[in-house]
Amino acid sequence: MKQKNLRSRIFWLIDSIKGNHLNKHLNEINTVLTNPENKTSRNIRENNLNNILQHAVNTTPYYSKYINAKSVFDFPVVKKNLIQDNFEEFRSKPFIDKKNFKVSTSGSTGVPFFLFQDKTKRDRNKADVLYFLNRCDYNIGDRLFNLAVRLKQSKTKRLMSWLQNVALIEIGKLNNEKIIEILDQVKKDRNKNKVMLGYASGFESVIDFLDNNSYDLKDINLNSIIVNSEYLSRQTKKTLSKYFNTQALSRYSSEEVGIVAHQTLDSVDSFVLNHASYFIEVLNFENDDHVKKGEIGRIVITDLFNYAMPLIRYDTGDIAKYNINEKGITEFERIEGRKLDLIYNTQGNVLSSYIVYKKFYNYYHLLKQYQFIQQGEKEYEIVLNLRNDTFGFEKELIQDVKNDFGQDAKVLIKYVNEIPPLSSGKRRKVVNNYKT
Repeated sequence: MKQKNLRSRIFWLIDSIKGNHLNKHLNEINTVLTNPENKTSRNIRENNLNNILQHAVNTTPYYSKYINAKSVFDFPVVKKNLIQDNFEEFRSKPFIDKKNFKVSTSGSTGVPFFLFQDKTKRDRNKADVLYFLNRCDYNIGDRLFNLAVRLKQSKTKRLMSWLQNVALIEIGKLNNEKIIEILDQVKKDRNKNKVMLGYASGFESVIDFLDNNSYDLKDINLNSIIVNSEYLSRQTKKTLSKYFNTQALSRYSSEEVGIVAHQTLDSVDSFVLNHASYFIEVLNFENDDHVKKGEIGRIVITDLFNYAMPLIRYDTGDIAKYNINEKGITEFERIEGRKLDLIYNTQGNVLSSYIVYKKFYNYYHLLKQYQFIQQGEKEYEIVLNLRNDTFGFEKELIQDVKNDFGQDAKVLIKYVNEIPPLSSGKRRKVVNNYKT
C-alpha cells in the first residue's frame, strides 16, 4: 500500500502495535496472487493447504476419520446442512474455549447458516478485502461508500470505518428520494479518490432512476464501482459503467468464508481467484468429479485459514464456469448464482441462468423488476413489476422462452406491484421451485 495520508498511517500504526498481522497477511496474499503458479506461490499455497488438513484431522471429530488421507481429494465434499446437523463435530477442540467470532448468513433460501472463525481467519479476511480493494483503485484513506442493508456497528468497527474513510449508507428503502440523496452525497464529497460498494439490486434501482430521470453525474468522479453479494448481469455492469464513467466490478464472497473471487481493474470481465486464501474446485452437478475447462459446475472451496472450524471441500451452493487465461492462471469466466437456482428445459437439461437474464434485456425500460420461476417439469412463471400499466410483448417473451426451453413449455406471465427481497436484502431473479 502506497497511501501516505493520516488515516493510512494511523491504520498501519495500530496494526503494527497489535503485531503487524494484517500487513503480514497482505504481503503473503500479494506474493501469491501476483503469480499463483510460480514456485514461491505454489509452495505457500501447498503449505497452507497441508497445514489446515493436518489441523482438521488432528483436532476435529468429523475429520479425524480421514487422518490417513494423502491429499485434499481424499476428503468428502460437505454441504451446509451436513455442517449444521453435525455442528460440534466440525469445531476444533483447541479453539472451543478461545475467543471466536460467530458469522452467519440467511442464505438465498432464507435458511440460517452459521459457524465460528478464529482471530487469524478474521485478519485474513480483512487483508483479502484490502488487497482486492487496492486492485479496484482503492487505498486506505480513500473514500468508500458502502451501500448496505441493516447497518449495525460496534465502537471498534466505527473507528475502523473512520480510519478507512468508509461512509455507511442504509438502503433498506431505496426510493427515488433516497437515490437522489445518495448520489448528491457522493457527488458533493470532496475526496479525490472515491469508490462505491453495494448490492446489484441496489445499483439496478439506481439505473432505473437514471433511465427515467434527469440527473447530472458529470462530476461524480468514481475510481470504480464494486458489486457484491448478488449476480451482476452483463447488462447492469455495462449500464453502470456507462452512467458513472468507470468500471463496475463484481465481488464473489460470502459471510461464512470471505472473498473467493473478484473482478479487478486489470481483469474487468473475468474473476481473479483468491488462491492465496482458498483451495478452489469446480465440480460436476451429479458427482464430485472436476468439470472440464469451459463447463459449468459447483464451486467447492477449502478455507486455508479458519482453524476454529475447518471447512474442507465445502460446497458453497454457487455455480461458475472456469477458464485458464493466457498466463496459465485459472479464473472464473462467469459466476452464475446458486445451484438451487439452476433451471431446466422441458427435456430435463440444465440451462445457464444467463439465458434467462438475456431475455429481459430488451424490456428493461419497461420493467421495474422481474423474476423467472420454474414451477414444474415444463411449467415456467414470469413475474413482472411494470413501470406502466401494460406490457405489449407477452407473445414475443413467451415464444422467446419456448425457443430455449422447449416448444412444449407452459409459460405464465404474472403481474405484481412489488417483488419483495429476502431477509438479507437480496433479490432472486431466477428461482427453481421444481427441483430444490
